[in-house]
Amino acid sequence: AVILGEGEEAPARQESAAEAGGDGEDSGGATATATETEEAPAEEPAAPSPGADGRANGNFRASPIVRRIARENDLDLSRVGGSGPHGRIVERDVRAALESGTAQRPAEEAPAAPEAAPQEAAPAASQAAPAPQPTREAGTEVREMTRMRRVIAERMQQSKQEVPHFYATVEVRMDEALALRKQLNGALEAQGQKLSVNDFVMKAIAVAIKGHQNMNALYTSEGIELHGTVNMAMAVALEDGLITPVIKDCARKTLSAISQESKDLAGRARDGKLQPDEYQGGTITVSNMGMFGVESFSAIINQPQAAIIAVSSIIKRPVYDENDELVPASTMKLTLSADHRIANGAEGAQYMAEVQRLLEEPMLLVV
Repeated sequence: AVILGEGEEAPARQESAAEAGGDGEDSGGATATATETEEAPAEEPAAPSPGADGRANGNFRASPIVRRIARENDLDLSRVGGSGPHGRIVERDVRAALESGTAQRPAEEAPAAPEAAPQEAAPAASQAAPAPQPTREAGTEVREMTRMRRVIAERMQQSKQEVPHFYATVEVRMDEALALRKQLNGALEAQGQKLSVNDFVMKAIAVAIKGHQNMNALYTSEGIELHGTVNMAMAVALEDGLITPVIKDCARKTLSAISQESKDLAGRARDGKLQPDEYQGGTITVSNMGMFGVESFSAIINQPQAAIIAVSSIIKRPVYDENDELVPASTMKLTLSADHRIANGAEGAQYMAEVQRLLEEPMLLVV
């Protein structure tokens, strides 16, 4: 097609190669010649078949982000167990290895960082802005981040950027739960056991999952993975970060069993004596800052889990009873942070209402 201005004449028409040749052979030959001038794309190699250990022809089955994280942190992937399909090493495996320090490559073995592959490069718009340089003013101190703190910072930033959080808060009347706790602790005193408020909260969170499976799920590359067993991860503060040891099958355990296991896991976490399988595999997390006098807070989701529940302090304050009379009550706020890709707001609200009901009728947790 030719676009002409006013008064211009169309140029003489040129015959195409097909018209000039007059037969199909010449036309096909011209096309082939033109095609041959282009560089043929390299044939894509067939995907190697994986072995039982998650490796294929000597290579690890791992995604580009897993290899990048391992390269940046000098991790030896041969020392990292894969928990993905067919033993594939997934991101949570290298994160766990970083926290435990069990797969660190010796300094003399650390290879030079290769040039990043094109498919690993993130778009410039999605890259985080570099941190500002320190001011180095008088009286300031620049403290180098520990490996654990760097991993936590990276994971929390990633969660807030990638996971669409939504929040739901309920205020729980804890008078009945506190009375039952006092009664049970009196009976358990001879055995040297003492139940905490957090034990009741974890039990209620786990039992309430029934009928609200989206709260006990993981967001994966193949879809939403629903779990039938509640593996309760509990945030434990350490000097240079935090760790989340896991109480497996929490819904089926008694309050005293939860109490004993949580104290044991928390103690060994602070002493650095946890085994990797004791802080992996959580399906929902609880974070308690009630002992610090915090009235309310929201926690960041521990990917790839769907939810985390923030537990605040018990506060004595006046409330209205069923007769509209002001009475003193012990109240506690629980705040759900949930992944909106997995659950919606109504599901979150209904789940938290069930947690509230179980704590306000605590005998349901011991029957």
